[in-house]
Amino acid sequence: MAYIMENARVQKGNLKKNVCLLVEGSKITAIREAFPSYTHCRMELDSYIMTPTFAVFDMGLPLGQTFGDKKSYYLKNFIKRGCTTVLTCVPITSAATLEAGFRKATAQLTDCPVDYVLGARIPASLLTPSFIRKCKHAKIPALFVDVGSQKDIVSLPWGWIREAMFPYNSPLIPVFKSGDPTLKALWARIMKKEKIPSMLHELEEHLPAEMEALQKIGIYPGKCNLQHGGEVSYNLYLRNGETEEAKDTGELFMKHEDKLSVSVHKGVVIRAGSQVHYRPGYGEYIVITTPAFHTAPV
Repeated sequence: MAYIMENARVQKGNLKKNVCLLVEGSKITAIREAFPSYTHCRMELDSYIMTPTFAVFDMGLPLGQTFGDKKSYYLKNFIKRGCTTVLTCVPITSAATLEAGFRKATAQLTDCPVDYVLGARIPASLLTPSFIRKCKHAKIPALFVDVGSQKDIVSLPWGWIREAMFPYNSPLIPVFKSGDPTLKALWARIMKKEKIPSMLHELEEHLPAEMEALQKIGIYPGKCNLQHGGEVSYNLYLRNGETEEAKDTGELFMKHEDKLSVSVHKGVVIRAGSQVHYRPGYGEYIVITTPAFHTAPV
């Protein structure tokens, strides 16, 4: 059934805009200021702030735990907070274990209630042209690199690595084993100098991934977005003085969880007020066809 979501106060990042959305099935077919000549059923959203659902980075999913533990974890950390996509990583210690590691992870995630994107977490020593090509062939959209010291990264063949990454260009994302600011500055300097598709800093766990990361990994614009032709996945926060003053969607996520009234995932209501619907297996493994398509390399 087609219907119109009317007078939606849509917030993306720190931008707010009043629009109307035409929905058919589980897709948004048009976004305009108004649909005056349409006779469709209308859903009035003037009392809410609408946001895209979130993608949260989490390296500690409860993959090997009981169904009850998994359900509790996903409800608390994702569904009740308006997150319908999780970015996580599979620990890989050698090129020989890459395929088996991903097979195991995808098997453990078959009952996941939210969509998931899988990167590989690797030691810096695995950053070789041959391993990069293997990851490219497997369409792994992000490589999380453990960086413990300067010697881990200064002697790597960065020119060959850059050539091996092209054209898939999954970004390298650092996971620093210490808070050494010199090491973090060295990573950023090398990434800029060698023009490596990358993030210059770590991703924060249990928070919505920032737009730069979403774009470079390729999660956006297919996910975490309200667009023409896109999926019907959104959050509705009760609109009041506090939520209107939120500077961005990250602040809504962190400070106004109690104002989250409705969450919809691919056209299905997963939260309505205090009622939360847990749908094991509803999540999909998201294969990224083109990471970093919408951004410059660094």
